[in-house]
Amino acid sequence: MLRSFPIAGLCAILLAGAVFAQRPEESERAARAGERAQKRAIAKERAKATDTPLEQWQRMTPQERQRALAKLTPERRRELQQKLQQFRNLPPEQRQQLRERYRAFSQLPPEQQNHARELFRQFNSLPEDRRPIVKREFEELRSMPESERRTRMNSEAFRNRYSPGEQQMLHDLARVFGSPP
Repeated sequence: MLRSFPIAGLCAILLAGAVFAQRPEESERAARAGERAQKRAIAKERAKATDTPLEQWQRMTPQERQRALAKLTPERRRELQQKLQQFRNLPPEQRQQLRERYRAFSQLPPEQQNHARELFRQFNSLPEDRRPIVKREFEELRSMPESERRTRMNSEAFRNRYSPGEQQMLHDLARVFGSPP
């Protein structure tokens, strides 16, 4: 019986050695799993940072949305709900285009964002009949290489078609937003 204790002890030591020999492998697996989880969390945070407010809104639970809406004035709440409905009614390609434009805007430095907001206010203050014309011109200018854009904006036809205020607005919009990537 006394001999069985040393044998049992030896077996326990060998068994413990086998278990501990496997632990580094298991801990390596766990470490790799932890690293993968951490990378996924970082990627998720980066995605959140580049999401538009609308995408952030869509990711909210209904309870979170209700809490966010409750913080707004009734007028602002109605306005937001109307804009959300308008966005939902857009075709998918227009929604994607808006997302891309928002991302481009959000990457501008704060002073350029403020300047862009002022340009949007100016654009919205144009007479109804001039807005589509100016918008179409901006889209065309935006799609041109810089040298072509400059040539067009310096042309007699451009100066005759747009008022000095519209010319300046188009020039500034083209400078701020430039050619799409």
